[in-house]
Amino acid sequence: MASRSRRNQQEEEDADALKLGYEFNNAGCLLISEVKYLLEVRHTAAPDTPVFNKTLDYVRTFAKFNTSDTASAVREALKREPALTQFETAQIANLCPVDAEEAKNLIPSLVKLEDDRLQVLLDEVQAMRKFQN
Repeated sequence: MASRSRRNQQEEEDADALKLGYEFNNAGCLLISEVKYLLEVRHTAAPDTPVFNKTLDYVRTFAKFNTSDTASAVREALKREPALTQFETAQIANLCPVDAEEAKNLIPSLVKLEDDRLQVLLDEVQAMRKFQN
């Protein structure tokens, strides 16, 4: 019975349709740049471990925004689009696609937005990335 329940859960999961599994139903999504900021703050206050250091290296490598202010500004800009979920917001900010076609290929659930509307958001994110401190 437990394996059947697990199988039903797996069948219901579909990232393209934003069905990420019950564990993520009420979970918030952080940008990699926000995680970087949080880990750097912790880094000054606590001893390092190998896993912590590898995680910090990872987020430093893949963070798209240098400061927490820029990451916050990007999040706020994307929050103005009511059709975006937290997951989609984080994915756009983490991946920084340049155009609507690329964004929809990387994040299939964005098909719900018209290309022109999505492109305005992407251009705003790219501008913040280009002119960050």
